[in-house]
Order: sequence, then structure tokens, then C-alpha cells
Amino acid sequence: MNQHDHGNRRGFTWKIFLLWVLSLLWAGAGWAETGIRYDVRLEGDVEPSLREDLEFISNTAGTKDRPPATIVQLQRRADDDVPVFIQVLRSQGYYEAVVEVSLDEEKDPVMVAFRIQPGPPYLLRSIRMEVPPGYQPAEKDLPSPQDIGLVPGERARAAVIVGAQENLVLRMKRKGYAFARVVDRHVIVDHEAKGVFVTFTLDPGQVARFGATEVSGLESVKEDYIQKLVKWKQGDRFDVDLLTDLQKRLTETGLFSMIQVNHAEKVDDRGLLPISVVLRERKHRSVGAGVRYFTDEGVGVKFSWEDRNLFNRGERLYVGVIASETTYTGEASFRKPAFLRDDQLLQLSFKLADDDTDAYTSRNMQMAALVDRELSKEMRVGAGPEFRVATVDDAIRDNQDFALISFPSYFKWDTTDNLLDPTRGGRFAIQGAPFLDTLGTDLSFFKALVSYSRYQKLVESPFILLAGRVAVGSISGADRDSIPADIRFYSGGGGSVRGYSYQSIGPLIDGQPVGGSSVFEVSAELRTRITGNIGIVVFLDGGGVFDSAYPDFDQTIRWGTGAGLRYFTPIGPLRFDVGFPLNRRSVVDDAFQIYLSLGQAF
Repeated sequence: MNQHDHGNRRGFTWKIFLLWVLSLLWAGAGWAETGIRYDVRLEGDVEPSLREDLEFISNTAGTKDRPPATIVQLQRRADDDVPVFIQVLRSQGYYEAVVEVSLDEEKDPVMVAFRIQPGPPYLLRSIRMEVPPGYQPAEKDLPSPQDIGLVPGERARAAVIVGAQENLVLRMKRKGYAFARVVDRHVIVDHEAKGVFVTFTLDPGQVARFGATEVSGLESVKEDYIQKLVKWKQGDRFDVDLLTDLQKRLTETGLFSMIQVNHAEKVDDRGLLPISVVLRERKHRSVGAGVRYFTDEGVGVKFSWEDRNLFNRGERLYVGVIASETTYTGEASFRKPAFLRDDQLLQLSFKLADDDTDAYTSRNMQMAALVDRELSKEMRVGAGPEFRVATVDDAIRDNQDFALISFPSYFKWDTTDNLLDPTRGGRFAIQGAPFLDTLGTDLSFFKALVSYSRYQKLVESPFILLAGRVAVGSISGADRDSIPADIRFYSGGGGSVRGYSYQSIGPLIDGQPVGGSSVFEVSAELRTRITGNIGIVVFLDGGGVFDSAYPDFDQTIRWGTGAGLRYFTPIGPLRFDVGFPLNRRSVVDDAFQIYLSLGQAF
């Protein structure tokens, strides 16, 4: 055989191989096209949330895009769902559930019907908590069934029972039993009584009291500062929540890249439990930059520098500049924790600003000293003097000078779980300040603002959250025109009523906003996640600004609506919103507004 014949044969072999591969691909495509197309229907008296769970867990419903080749395979696929459905129904307290499946081959696509008969719900009849012999003193510290989430007479859900076991251990660890554990969970299903009887056997272990707190890993941070963050004293009864609280406080300092707060494996001879705090310091100086875009305010950029450990005890020095189409601002602040007492901090601030908005222009300087005190993990109060000088120009008065002394104070109550992306809890704030002009005028007034926001999860899967916000503000003691334009209330924009340009809601003079002596704002927003990092929101905002010292609801409230995207990052969600004015003023309001920034709208 010559080389030419060998080459021809090799080429012929490759052609045969390619034809074989193409035939397989064509056959695969043909199989996909000729597979048994079908739909899935769940029949029966099943509550909506449980129906959603069954649809989510169903392999038949989840693989509709990969149809089986034969009816037999489809029947097998559907049959495999039946025991899974039964298991889910039993976990929800339906221990007599019956599930049947049928295929209607006369329909195109084939209809796969699951007929579900949940049966009567089994209820929690008895919840008992027992301790082994020798641990009877712990019985007085046992929580009630309601305390751990089990209510006699409610439907017996497996997840709730398992969660109650975890709650039982946590409750005991809060009461000094650092080594508490459930050694047995006994669940009896009584089909005659149609009830469930639950017994937890708890080994509480020895009651522990806090021992010495040992801190390691420090380099420049002084240990006495760390010890001031510890909210227990040696000899206090152990409470696991205080360890969690210390971990959170250490994280909030921004000083450490690693934080471990643990207790020893056993108590010492005196019943004391040593605590170890292992830390690794991070760099204490950082620079930052940020950018945002609002249709009404244009592009804004921010640059900052910060030292979080200026004098080695968590003192924080911050310097920042902001530049946008509406403001040029330079600011500096110094914060000292543990000022005069461990739960108190001092903050000194200085700010220079040149503001140029549609409502006014203002060149101002502001100096303030604030003392902030922590009342509890959720509540804070603060107060301190402030001095402000400004030259303000607006549609009412030209280039008016002010030198105002004020004494702002506030009370804040925050039960949310995240600063930039809360998913539960609420935020309440009330703040007020008396103002007095020192330039020989009789101008004095009092400014107050009350706000509340709430975050309520509606559905766990898919995640749907309802967020709401309401705010009311008032300035009393002087008429609107006497109050400096840059202190009056305004509304409209990405932080208040979306769909309207910045500060545009309220009274106008020659088309220019002039603000008011009172304000009212309300917002509602539905938030959901469509993937791990992508979310969608729809919102409705409303607001009004009024000449009078208190909101006048006989006047027009401006409403805006729209939708937005959220991209979730480790530092918070990136926000992209498009808002539309519902009662648009043809001369003043654009058809829509766009907002791009970091963090949720509220």
C-alpha cells in the first residue's frame, strides 16, 4: 500500500467518524423533540404555602424541560414524587396524608395530576422538658414550651420541633448553663388522638459564672480598651449572648481582621468559666472612594481618609470631601469611645460646605460636639452644642447671613439586623434642636423630626420582604420665610419621594422650591431576590411639604412609584431605581428619575 492510499483511507475514516458524531447529535435532538411533553397539576385542599413547597420539591415539576422518552419513564418519575410528598406532608403535621398520581395521555401535553388528601392535622398535645436525676436545681430555670416556640394545640411541624430543641439549649446557655445539651428528643405520634407528644431530655451541666477574660493577639491596641468593651464582671452568671455581643462590638471597631471569643471547656474549682479573646489586628488607616448618580443631582463623588486607632484606644479620625453638582463639602470628625464612662462616646465634627441646589445656595461652616450614650443594644441617646454660620440665598431673600447656636439631641431605637440591607426589625428615631441666631436678631425656633421604618419578611422562599417608612417633621417658633432656607424641610429625590427631583416637592416661587415648616413622607417597598446576588424592588413613595408648622393633609401629597434592581455585594447592595411621578406637574417634574447608589433606599 503506497502512502497516497494510506492517506485516502485515513481521510475516509475521519469522514465516517464525523458522520457518526453528527448522527448522534441529530438523534439526541430528535429524542429531545419527540420526548413526552407534560404539565403538572396539584389537586386537593392544600394551603398555598404548602402547595408551593410541594411544587418546589417535585422532581416531576422541576424536570419538565427534560421530558422522558416514554410514558413508562414519565410514570416512574411521577411515582418517585409520591413518597417525597408524603414525607413533606408528615413534616407539616399531616400524618394521614394520601397522595395519588395519574397521567392523562389524551391531553397534549400529557397531564400529570397529583391528588393530595392531607387528612386532619395532628396537633401538639404535650411538650415536656426533663432533666436527669441529680440536676433538679436546673428545673426552675427551664423555659416554658411557648418560650421555645411550641404552643400546645398548634399543628405539629417537624421544623418547629427541631427549632424548639435549639431554642431550649440557647435559653439555658443564657441562664448560666454554658454546657447545656439535649441528650434525647422523644416524639410520639398518637394516631388515635391525632396528636403529637414531645419530650426533651436536657443535660444542663454545671451552672457557670464568668471567670477572667484573657485577651491575646494585640499589637498597638491597648488591652484596657478591649476590657471596656466587655459587658460582664467576673463572678456574673454566664450568658452566651454577652459573648455574641462582645464579638459584635469588636467587629464594629474596624480594628481587627480576626476575632474569636470562646469560653473554656470546663469551669474551675470555684465554678468560674475563663473567657479567651483572640484577636488579629488589621491596618488601622484606610482611604475610601465612592460614586453615585441621581438624575436630579447628577454625579457625586466622595473621597475619605480614616485612622481608626489614633491614640491606641479606638479613637477615630475621619477626613472626607464630597463633590457633586449640588455641593462641595469638606468635613472632619474625631470620635473617642469610652468617654467618661464605658458606654459613652464623644464626637467632635467640623464641616465646610458650598451648596447650590434648585432651592437655595448656601456657603456654611458648622462645628459640633456630641456626646452619645448607649442605653441598650438597641437604644441610644445623644446631645451636644452646635454652632453654624451661613450665607444663604433663595427665592425669598438674597444673601442673608446667619450665625446659629443650637443644641441638637436624639433618641434612636434600632432592632434591625443590617445597616445597609435590613431584613427584619425596625428603626425609630426622634430628634430635635432649639436654634438661636446670634447676629442681633430675635430669630429663634425649634426643629423636630420623627421617623420610623419597619422590615417584615413575608415569604421565606422565594424571599419577599415588605419595607415601610414614615416621617413627620415640624419647625415651630418662627414663620417659614424667617427660617434659613438650608434648614427648612424639603422632600423629593432618592432618599424621600422617588420620581420627583431633589427638594422639588412643596411650595414654589417662580418655579423654584422654597421648602416649608413641616414635612410628611411615607414609603412602601416590596423587595425580593431572583438569584443569590440579584434582587428586584417595586415601590410607592409619597410626601408633602407645608408652609404651616404642622402637616396640612388638605394640601396635595405627591406620589411616586417605580421599580429597581439590587446587586448584593459584601459591603451592601448596589441600588438602581427608576421612579415615575404619579401626580406630575407639567412645568416642574420630569417624566422619570434615575437613582444609582450604595445601600437600600431606607
